[in-house]
Amino acid sequence: MLQQYRFVRLPMAGIVLLGLLAALYLAAARKRPAKSDEPGAVASHKIDTPAEDVLKYWTDEKMRSAKPAEMPKVKGLKRGKKRAKRPNV
Repeated sequence: MLQQYRFVRLPMAGIVLLGLLAALYLAAARKRPAKSDEPGAVASHKIDTPAEDVLKYWTDEKMRSAKPAEMPKVKGLKRGKKRAKRPNV
């Protein structure tokens, strides 16, 4: 019984060291600034315009002369490479 207890118990220094490492990791992760330019980031905004006003504004002539919005240029991943995972903050 005494031998089993000795193998199961972790030394107190190991527990303290593990706690310190966890605290350092969490402190470093919290100080890292969030990047708003990250690929995959979604920008959103609220629109309060009623749908009827939008339908009145976009006439057939305006729809024909409308130009498409410029899309962002995204570099594709090369085969064999994996995307780095982002930490959840």
